[in-house]
This record gives sequence, structure tokens and C-alpha cells, in this order.
Amino acid sequence: MSEKQLVIHIGLHKTGTTWLQRRVFSDAKMGFVSTGNGQSNDATDAFITVDPLAFDADTARARFEPLLAEAKANNLVPVISQERLSSDPSFGGYYFTDVLDRLVETFGEFKLLLTIREQRGMLLALYRQAIRSGGTYSLTQMIGTGNEPVGWKSTIRPEYLLYDRMIEHLRNRLGEDRVCVLPLELMRSDPTDYMQRLLAFTGADASIEPSMESENAGLSPLATRLSTITNRFSRPNPLGSDQSWRLKFMRRFYWWFDRFVPKGWSNGTTSRWKVTIEQRVQGYYTDSNKRTAALTGFDLKSMGYDLG
Repeated sequence: MSEKQLVIHIGLHKTGTTWLQRRVFSDAKMGFVSTGNGQSNDATDAFITVDPLAFDADTARARFEPLLAEAKANNLVPVISQERLSSDPSFGGYYFTDVLDRLVETFGEFKLLLTIREQRGMLLALYRQAIRSGGTYSLTQMIGTGNEPVGWKSTIRPEYLLYDRMIEHLRNRLGEDRVCVLPLELMRSDPTDYMQRLLAFTGADASIEPSMESENAGLSPLATRLSTITNRFSRPNPLGSDQSWRLKFMRRFYWWFDRFVPKGWSNGTTSRWKVTIEQRVQGYYTDSNKRTAALTGFDLKSMGYDLG
């Protein structure tokens, strides 16, 4: 019985990561072992928030030895899944290459899963995530206009989503056979094919079919727009889960809001957002997406990606 190789899933954000973490990676019947909810906070501490001058690969690896030992004992695929490993664009954190260097120094050889999403939808999802987490800025203020003064950058940077650059960097660093790219659109349109590709890459032996129930659904567009106002009075505590009564009240309020307010009320907001994004990135991703399609073999045009 050969030992299963470590798989590190770095996101990206808003690409079905929560579903993968909760429904696949944390379920032994799917052939994997991970943390309780599938998302590794240890990875955040070990590779992201660590003081760069204090990083030590042996110390970092020691945090994951129990996971690796459990995987070996039960013939399961060990998974470290944390979308922040690929950066945190909703909050202006871009450190992907530094984290990858630390991962290589810590684990040597491993398999890496990168999940992607059509960029216009991704920009909007990242914006909604930022507002859900306490942001107060407009969409334009978050993604920029492309005409910022020298020395200034938008929080959510469109260039981050030029996927071909990230894929080529990963393959050059790890080797082509150790990198798997899966689009969110494939998960939605053909979940069987998606899972077959994932299992073939990781070597996991699944004995069940995963539930396709959605996870971590965001607020409606209308609730998101209103949140840019109410967030000014109910800011989240940045130091953990001990949140104020104001924030807890507003989160509960919007939970009920989205269940009683007709979805059609969000149509105007959605339309304006789409126009804003299209004006910002029209044609910007065409060449990159052509290269990404060639690198991955996916028909990205049929999935809605801009290939011209």
C-alpha cells in the first residue's frame, strides 16, 4: 500500500472552496483527510501571517505531522486547503509567490490544486465578499478605474486574475504533473467530470458521491448594497469570532431580509454592477484566457470566459 501524497489546495477564493472543504476534503468516505471543517487555519498561521523573518520550515511542518500521520494510517489523501494561500484580494493582500516558496521549503514535493472562475463573475464575488466582511466602499472604489495616480492601486486588482501567469509560475516551480486546475464552471455544469478529474489527480479512493448542496452563499445584491451603509455602524472585530451585538444583529437582519424581499428587487443593482465591471475589464482578459485554455485544455469560451 503506497502512501498518498499531500495535496495543497490554495483556492482561489469564491471558486467553490467551502463546498470542497466541507463536502469533500473533510470526509474520509471521499478518500481524504483534512481539518474538521476542511479549512486549515494552521496554514494561515504557518505560511501567511507568520513573520517572514521568523519563518522556519521545520516548525511549520511539525504543525501538519499529525495530519500526515493520520492520512498514512488510514490510507487517505492528506489535504491542506486554505484559499488565503493564493492571496487575499478582497482585502488587498497579494503574497502568492512568497507563500509558495514557503510551502516548497516546508514540504518539498506535493500536489497543488488551483480552482478558478470566470473573471467578471469573480470580481463581483470578491467585492460582495469584502462587503459581507465589513467593507463600505463602492464597487468602483474596490476594483478601480484603471486610471489611478502613480503609486496608488485598487484593493481588488484585476491583474491578479490573469490566470495563465499563475498557472505557469506554479508549473515552473512544482512541475506540470503536480498542478491541477479546475474551473468552478465545470463543478456547476458537470460535477461528475469535475470529481473524476479531482480524484484522478489526487489519487483518492471515494466510496460515496458528494452532496452538491451549496455552501457559504453570499448576501443578495440589494442586501450587499445596503450593507455598505450599515457596516459603518457595525464593524467586525478583526481579532476573532467575538463579535459585537450590533454585528450579530445586522447579520441576522440580512439573513431574514434575503428570505422575505423578492429577488427581483436586486436586478437593478446587479445590472449596474455588471456594467461597471464590463467597462473596467472589457477585453482585458482575452489573451490571458486564450493561454489559460491552451494550458489547461478546457473550453473556457463555452464556460463564459472572454476569449474574444
